[in-house]
Amino acid sequence: MVEVVEVAGSDRTPSLGRCILVPVANPASVRPLMQLAADLVDADGEIRLLTVLRPDAPAEAHADAWQGMAVAETVAGQLGVTARGEVRTEHSLGDTVLDTLRDREASLVLLGWRGASSTTDVFGRLIDHIVGRSSVPLAIVRAGAQDYDRVLLPISADHLLPGGSSGLQLAADLAARLRRGTTRPLTVLRTGRLGQELPEAILALGDRVHHDPRRTHQAVAAFAGATDLVLAPVAPTVSGLRAATTHLAWASPDATLLVAIDVGPTAESSLAPALAPALADAGRPAPDPHRPNRTDIRLVVTVRPPEGGTVAPNQVERILARSGTTEHLMAWWPTGERRAHVRATVHLVAPDPDHAITRVRKEVQDAEELAGAEISYDVEEEPDERTSELERRGIAVYEGDLTVIRDLPARDPSGQGGRGSR
Repeated sequence: MVEVVEVAGSDRTPSLGRCILVPVANPASVRPLMQLAADLVDADGEIRLLTVLRPDAPAEAHADAWQGMAVAETVAGQLGVTARGEVRTEHSLGDTVLDTLRDREASLVLLGWRGASSTTDVFGRLIDHIVGRSSVPLAIVRAGAQDYDRVLLPISADHLLPGGSSGLQLAADLAARLRRGTTRPLTVLRTGRLGQELPEAILALGDRVHHDPRRTHQAVAAFAGATDLVLAPVAPTVSGLRAATTHLAWASPDATLLVAIDVGPTAESSLAPALAPALADAGRPAPDPHRPNRTDIRLVVTVRPPEGGTVAPNQVERILARSGTTEHLMAWWPTGERRAHVRATVHLVAPDPDHAITRVRKEVQDAEELAGAEISYDVEEEPDERTSELERRGIAVYEGDLTVIRDLPARDPSGQGGRGSR
């Protein structure tokens, strides 16, 4: 049930950043981990740093570990937060992290991840051990090629069901914290089929919602850039892990990926069986964004204005015409709706549908008139002759409702704006 997904006033929101435990294994990961911890911690919260060494570790390793703690504490000070580090010597690295989160009463564990999965591990043996036994939420981050300046929150229909609501709740809490005191924008990306309405708390995170009906990793591939942080909600289920780990890591190779896992102890000794169907794709190369092939793409873009919105169909068309030639402009009022939906087909030349969506999405995102709107993108493979004829007559069939729209204007002979642009 969607109503369980509430951000404002939830029990977790005040306490999620009370005590963040940050295990440090790789000195190169200290700065990105501390940056995220500083964004997530409460104003009066604490950051606890931990490095675990085995008993047979040489003296040089201990010296390096303490030096790493000093560097991390210095970085924290530069970021305006306080962090305290400790180095522990134990046989079991994973169990020591679990013991420490209980001893320090941590509210969140922040872990660095290389972004690769194997045939035996999902996040790696150590992280899998912690995830499968942690009693507190976890944020697992793969650092991107660049610092991030936007948060992208993909939401599928599964996240709006009871099984996915806890993962969405955690991701929403993290998203709200990442944006505190900054001008960093947040994009809400719906994927899959539309069904239930998004909770108001989710809508409040961004100023508009983009919808791509494809699978989550396909939609993220079209939307995510090198300076994005992709915040992936996940529940401890087969489909949830597949969607948020291997597939998203492959779909957004340059972006920062933050996987939000709200879990308690499980009986699984390894998470790998849950991800086995996805591992077949793990070694598949990412699409080449510079490939020379270009083709004609037709995108059907549907805009659902916000409540009380005053954007007119011709305004929507002018915005879409900045990215390509527009045609088949429509407006209709679905049953029970007081606001008109607007739809148009955008014809443009691009290497693939992802690049086409990216171009149109940029124009839509930059348009102040569409603040608060929900925008859907559908790739039109082959125009349906019957539908095209109905559209030419000013009639459209939408979700089973036959609706008279209006007569469509003739193509602008001047070539300026409207259906004749570009």
